Amino acid sequence: MTATLPSFVHFGLVEADLLATHAGGSWPFPLRVPSYGRIDGEREILFGVAGQALQARDLADDAGPAGLAVEVAIALRECRGVVDVVHSGENGRTAVAALIYRQSALICRQRLDEGEPGTLEVRQVPETTLVEALVAEIPQLEAARTLPITVPAAAVDAAMQLTENDEDDASRVRRLRDLVHDHGGDSAALDQLVGLLLPVSGHGQLGATRDGRTRTGPALSWLDGPRGRVRVNRPGDGWLSVNPLRPAELRFALGELATITRRPR
Repeated sequence: MTATLPSFVHFGLVEADLLATHAGGSWPFPLRVPSYGRIDGEREILFGVAGQALQARDLADDAGPAGLAVEVAIALRECRGVVDVVHSGENGRTAVAALIYRQSALICRQRLDEGEPGTLEVRQVPETTLVEALVAEIPQLEAARTLPITVPAAAVDAAMQLTENDEDDASRVRRLRDLVHDHGGDSAALDQLVGLLLPVSGHGQLGATRDGRTRTGPALSWLDGPRGRVRVNRPGDGWLSVNPLRPAELRFALGELATITRRPR
């Protein structure tokens, strides 16, 4: 039986900066929360307004943060690990960070469109439901039906930049053929790649951090195309492999990262 997840609570960026300052912590990657106030006194004024806005929503009182804002401050101060997800698609680019602390996880979501980043959407879940909460943040798509493909990394990087309106299909294929040929790739593999990825409808990645700075666990990247989702593995030799990414495999990868980040310090 699937548990019902709590609703998100919105925090403005100045409010988020205020809570981080109160906690003596900082918001983790991939969230973007600027430090506000460029001249003397400006920061105090902005924080005063933000504090009043929090009080108006019962997220603060005269003594400090209240409600979910208390959990935000605790998570920023006591976080022992973060699982991070960034995905892009037709609705834009979204960052998700799951801060693990005590027996809970704080799921933080933010739009990362061009210009200033969006407000934070935050909800608290028990750490035992962390994987389910993260799966809910990733657009669902079935795996592409394909055998493993090995191609030059530059070809897939270029494919990720090609959108449906950039140029016609023939021009896209010619560009990719040139890239694959220049890097010693196989044209048959390219034909498979073109069918899988053009046009690219989305892409994403996930990873984890321990103790605020140390990347840990196996990272995972994927691409979405007209035939489904594929996993992209980069061994670091200039080549990469493209394999079907099934929903169960994505869930397993999230579970693996969640287990690593939930371990005590």
